[in-house]
Amino acid sequence: MSKIASIEKITEEKVSQQVFPYTKPTDYYKEMIGEVSPAEAAMITNIVFVKMRTENGTESIISVTEPVWNYLDGIRKYVKLFDVSEISKAWDFLYRITLPNGRSGLALHAISAINLLMYDAYAKEIGVPVYNLIGGSTRHEIRAYASHLHPDKEENLEAEARGYLEEGYTDMKMRFIASPSDPYAVEKNLQLVKVIRDVVGYSVNLAGDFWMSLNYNFAYKMIRALEKYELAWIEEPLLPDDFEGYARLTRKVEIPISAGEHHYHVFDFKRLLDAGVTILQPDATWVGGITPMKKIAGLAESYGAQVIPHAGNIYNLHFIASEPEAITPMAEYLTRYRDWMEQHIVNVPKPVKARFTLGKDAGFGIRYDL
Repeated sequence: MSKIASIEKITEEKVSQQVFPYTKPTDYYKEMIGEVSPAEAAMITNIVFVKMRTENGTESIISVTEPVWNYLDGIRKYVKLFDVSEISKAWDFLYRITLPNGRSGLALHAISAINLLMYDAYAKEIGVPVYNLIGGSTRHEIRAYASHLHPDKEENLEAEARGYLEEGYTDMKMRFIASPSDPYAVEKNLQLVKVIRDVVGYSVNLAGDFWMSLNYNFAYKMIRALEKYELAWIEEPLLPDDFEGYARLTRKVEIPISAGEHHYHVFDFKRLLDAGVTILQPDATWVGGITPMKKIAGLAESYGAQVIPHAGNIYNLHFIASEPEAITPMAEYLTRYRDWMEQHIVNVPKPVKARFTLGKDAGFGIRYDL
């Protein structure tokens, strides 16, 4: 193999996205900031394209947010210490050296980028897809679930749900419109679920995402009210650090609780599992890369839980394909706002009849038109 020669910024660009209403942890402050797009809510307003090059000339590209690049810029000097094959060693070193200001957030996002670049470059150098490098493919297709159903006029919501049925989806995820700052929140959210259930029936697995917007008291009341609609899971009802709230909630409600999009490395996921969360949702671009994703999968299996990653990006798809379907049953497919994940990728995998298929190209198999 060869040493990593460089990690450099190629270019950057703004992200502009349509506003889709849904609950957010900042709902208490709508009068100050108004309604924002999903990209703005996730602080993804400017992205940077980053290239890794090895001494053999192998290249790999990834996009990150501007704040992540700023952090990555401060630690990229260390990557030249490693051969491109030394992925676990590099991960552990970077995690340890960033402990004083890391362990989550930007630090882990930056380590994610390095980890994914290394996996891509190493797999290219030995001529195999990443999923073969991390265990081999466990299936020919990956089941996709349609993820959008943002609050809208009832006729539009009905049409969207009906469209997913026609495309072959048996799994869907919706968003909610109201959180504790709205005194009529319970009734408003229940009406949205009813509208969708009336279209898709009860043979479809329907999940709902609150995106960290609730407190324990409201979450308990809201989820108990939703139980009659037999939801597949309720996603991120509480703030990420409220592990005690998650523990109390999972003991008192019937609907499975999912979380993990905003959690990091194996330690947070152990706490979630101990709190009774049975569906973990890490994202390889945020949690630290493929290296911790594999550890989280083993941890989940030991608890009888499942891993359904946040966002069906190419990195998560390779991870899902490398694990047994019993552990990673499906992939999220964000149907309406993908522009903050896939700019300039010319061959993005998209589900056909609600199924993803991965190719056999080396690395993650994606190409950029930069």
